[in-house]
Amino acid sequence: MQESLAPIVLFVFNRPWHTEQTLLALQANVLASQSKLFVFADGPKKDATQEEIQKVENTRQIVTSKPWCQEITLIKREENLGLAKNVIDGVTEIVNRFGKVIVLEDDLIVGKYFLNFKNKILEKYLDEQNVFGVSAYCYPFKGKIEDKTYFLPIACSWSYATWVDRWKTINWNSKELIDNIERQDLKEKINFGGYQFFEMLVANYKGHNNSWAIRFYANMFLQQKWFVFPNKSLVSNIGFDGTGTHCENDDFFKTVMVSNDDIDVKQIPIKLEKKIIRSVERGFEENFKSRKNHHVKDLLSIFKKYF
Repeated sequence: MQESLAPIVLFVFNRPWHTEQTLLALQANVLASQSKLFVFADGPKKDATQEEIQKVENTRQIVTSKPWCQEITLIKREENLGLAKNVIDGVTEIVNRFGKVIVLEDDLIVGKYFLNFKNKILEKYLDEQNVFGVSAYCYPFKGKIEDKTYFLPIACSWSYATWVDRWKTINWNSKELIDNIERQDLKEKINFGGYQFFEMLVANYKGHNNSWAIRFYANMFLQQKWFVFPNKSLVSNIGFDGTGTHCENDDFFKTVMVSNDDIDVKQIPIKLEKKIIRSVERGFEENFKSRKNHHVKDLLSIFKKYF
């Protein structure tokens, strides 16, 4: 399996403590010592203070301070690209070189067998074109999901992985995506769990958010493809402390615990289970019901790391 391990791409900016926690967790993975890590470090903003510039530099120093993986390549952005452009450009560069990729951001804590799970899924579903990618996060759900892995018609940007042929199909033009959705009368259907994902896409087109992930999801939705998920989360987010882009304090996300279990990955039939979909939809409804009437900008803040 060693030669076929997917490269890991990590996006960082100006949060040295968060970045170090992410790297420590990654280093503890059983496959980390056999994996290549590419870190794209965004540059300081034009109006950055000296303190902010120093945080950017401190974050980069953390990246090169220890042998987190077998091989580490740090790509320093001279200017501030912003999260969306940094992610799109960075993933495109690496996935084009290696054919597949595992992606992290600087506030994700992964379990010990995270890389095992990702690489097994990438290998097993390489030729299954209906599978758009895989997340190691488990959306909150009601009831019990017996299957170790399952499919959902929704994406998640927490520690996702994908293949080059699927990444190349993505249209990043939000206006064209909106037109396509409206032409097919799919505005309500894309709003999984009743949340305003279509409105988020419109907000992206209008320049109110810089989300790459809502466009990623819209492409998957329009292509009628799915994501693979585990029935327990192998990743948690420590970024809901007000330090991230469009990211506010949120007690719910702080309760999500990361599992250190080695999930038994078996290739299962490519199909959607209505019971599982409804279970996850109910999880959305229960955990975010108090926010249903929030403005789209508030929802984007809540779902920043999802979309």
